[in-house]
Amino acid sequence: MSGNPIIEDAVSIVSVRDIEKTMAFYSEVLNFENRFVSEDKSFAIAVHGDAAIHFVKTDHTGALDATANHTAIYLWVKKIDELYAMLRPQLEMLPKDRLRRLFTTEYGMQEFHVKDPDGCALLFGENIQ
Repeated sequence: MSGNPIIEDAVSIVSVRDIEKTMAFYSEVLNFENRFVSEDKSFAIAVHGDAAIHFVKTDHTGALDATANHTAIYLWVKKIDELYAMLRPQLEMLPKDRLRRLFTTEYGMQEFHVKDPDGCALLFGENIQ
């Protein structure tokens, strides 16, 4: 193989309070697959299609504050209308401050936003231009 090395993918690692609660949210509300949960419940992986998010349990208030107030993950979607319709019953049960319903941005994206139990912002989007 010639040429320069290429980074092929990236995975977010998110600090959370409770692995089991987090994994239940991602599977039951967002339809992610629980790929892995460590025996001691300190680490887990959730996947949806080719997207993956890793979680690490912590009690560190600084790390949890960063998750709640400074962590966002943008998830590129194909057929966002269909995904939103599929997830809508679960999403509508979330507190109002944890969901921004499907909308079109001025920059040509269709998006919806969700905050997970620890406040991590998940931005789902599809380019519609």
